[in-house]
Parts: sequence; C-alpha cells; structure tokens
Amino acid sequence: MHFHGETSGPGGELAHQALIYGSDAEFMEVALPLIEQGLGSEEPTLVSVQTRHIDNLGAALGGTPEGLSLTPAEDWYETSARSRDKLARWAAEQTDHGRRVRVIAEPPWAVGNPSRLRDWARHEAVVNVAFASLPAMFVCPYDAQSLPEEVLAYARDTHPELLDGTGSRPSGSYVDPREFCDRLDSTIEVQRHAPSVETMFGLGDLPAIRRLVASLAIDAGLSGSRTEEIVLSVNEIATNAVLHGSPPSTIRAWRRVDEIIFEVTDAGEGIRDSLAGQLPPPPEGLGGRGLWLTRLLSDAVEICNAGGCTVTIHAAAGEEEPASAVGELPCRSR
Repeated sequence: MHFHGETSGPGGELAHQALIYGSDAEFMEVALPLIEQGLGSEEPTLVSVQTRHIDNLGAALGGTPEGLSLTPAEDWYETSARSRDKLARWAAEQTDHGRRVRVIAEPPWAVGNPSRLRDWARHEAVVNVAFASLPAMFVCPYDAQSLPEEVLAYARDTHPELLDGTGSRPSGSYVDPREFCDRLDSTIEVQRHAPSVETMFGLGDLPAIRRLVASLAIDAGLSGSRTEEIVLSVNEIATNAVLHGSPPSTIRAWRRVDEIIFEVTDAGEGIRDSLAGQLPPPPEGLGGRGLWLTRLLSDAVEICNAGGCTVTIHAAAGEEEPASAVGELPCRSR
C-alpha cells in the first residue's frame, strides 16, 4: 500500500490525492487534463463535483464522452459509508476487465456541523484502507473559497498526496488512517442540554424503542423510507448495547435545527477500534454487521468510550427548532 505520500507504483495500487483549489479556473486547470488523460488511456472515469464544475467540464468536453460519468455531488453522494459502498461496486465492475479507474469526487462537507464534518473526514481516511489495492487514481477537490481551514487541514491529513497545476507532491502532514480516526474520536463532543427524550431499556423494550425512534423521526420531518432507515440504525445499536454491553442501557434524543440526534449508552468497555464498522464485514462472518449497517444508513455515527460506551447517530432533518437547543461538552476516552 502506498500510504505516506508515495505515488502509485507499477502494481497499479491506489493513488489518493487532494486538490485544494482557490478558484474555478484553478479547478479546471487540474481536473480537465486528468479527465482527458484518463479517457485517452481508456480508463473509466467517474466525476462527482459541484454542479458548476459539472457544467464547465461538460462545456469544455463538448458533452459526456464514452467512458466518463459526470454527476453533481449532491445527486451522487449519500451517507459516507453508503457512498464508499457505491463507489466500490462501480470500481469493481470496471476493474473486472483489468482496467485502471479514475475518480474525481468532492464530498459534501456539512460546514457548521462538527459531527458530520468528522464523519466525512473519517471517510477520507478510510478510503486509504478500503481501496488500498485498487488500481485507481482518486482525486478529492477541496474548495478553499468556501471551506474552513479545519476541513482543508483534514484534506492534508487524510491524503498521501496533494495535487495542483504543477503536479503531485507528498503531503507533509499525512496521518495513518487509524491514528487519524483515533485522534478525531478523542475530540468527540457529547450533548450537554437536556434531551427531549431519555429512557432506560432492556431487551424486551426494543419494540417500544423502535416505535419511539419512528415517532421522533417522523416529527422531525423525515420521509417514511428515511424513518425506516433510522429506526433500523438505532435498533442495531440498541440491540448491541443490551446483548454485548453492560447495563444500564439508555437512549436519549435531541432535535436540532438541521438534524435529529439519537444517543445510545451502556456501561460496557465500549468499541475500541476506531475503524469499527467502516469496512464491509466479510461475507462468511456472523458478526460485525450492526455497526456497518448503522454507518450505511446514518448521516454520522460517532463512538465515545468515556464512562461507558456511547454511540451517537445523526440524521439530517429540516429546520424546525433553533440550533441553540443543543450544546456540547468534550468526550474523553478512558
């Protein structure tokens, strides 16, 4: 694997690069030649970036040539784990034919929401592990005009290489993916203000917990299908808490301006692997699917091992209540 800034070698493994651009012209200066080179080499190329870039690329290319997929990021991206899963399936279809692939993908950074920012930062780190042996070039654009320095620092920390109009170079601040996720987990914050709901539960209470979550999700404006997904997400974590954690198990919920938050806590030792649930469980395995499924279905999942194990699930929602309804305190691992 080529982690510490090395360029992809003759084995055709992953090259993961961050393009931090300061203008649309700078983006085009780098992205357009990358696409043209990929098409010239008959490398299937997937591009999912901001809509204005899609429009500019389409105009420069005179349409969408064969072998190229151009999709606005807001239409392509879903949750971070679901997006990786979708990308893995697309890449597998292409590389089955022995072809190297190119991906230019611009994640949807939820500026102003620390939990969801951390979720996408983890995604960028996990890419280095999930696709390590894939014959691919991944370029992740970062819009320096609109993104805060915190996110640009995430770019430098999670990409072995940085890219600009002059070429690529090693990132001097690249961090091993597990170490990076450990560091993020040490900064997780738990909710301080009183929740709208707080109740202890046991194994026999899980049907009532599912009904409670469904009611809160619907009240928050989630669609029927999205409500079902969040009910399934919380149920997986609540079930794990009573089967594998230590009593008491508690669920709390908060409604924010842009999301609904569910927090499941038990008194157990917690989940110590910062990459837990980030990679698909092996098909032959019987365990490890609950957290993977929860990450697939949730807009952010965070784990805090302090005074027990707390798993927090975030689901994006419409605006109904002021953001000041929730405050935060730091969570420190034991």
